[in-house]
Amino acid sequence: MNFSRGTLTVAALAGAAALALAPTATAATTYQINVVPPIGTVRANNLVTLGALVTPTPTGTDGTTPVELELTDPSGDVTARSIPLTLGAGTAAIRTHEAGRYTAVFTFAPPNGEPTETTTEFDAVGSGLGLGS
Repeated sequence: MNFSRGTLTVAALAGAAALALAPTATAATTYQINVVPPIGTVRANNLVTLGALVTPTPTGTDGTTPVELELTDPSGDVTARSIPLTLGAGTAAIRTHEAGRYTAVFTFAPPNGEPTETTTEFDAVGSGLGLGS
């Protein structure tokens, strides 16, 4: 099948015009963060693993955006971490320094979606390790 240069030029221009006039963006995706809290008893002066699952699974530039975690310990000190996502999930290891209630705020602010935030709390008990007298 042979096409003339004129036909190909008109087709190329029509395609370019269609792309130029097409909507450039769709509605922002609404994400949700599901938190995976520490499992079992959390003891002071130990590492705790906190997990985040973003749904629906972010793709493209949204998929490379980390979840930001701010952990507030019982004395009010704040520790910040970035949790990189793999297929929408990621974990962070945090050290608990003292017994009491910890508050973890997870924030996901993708470039093409709506920002979302989730808060969870957990308690840490004393380490139970004493150096007898």
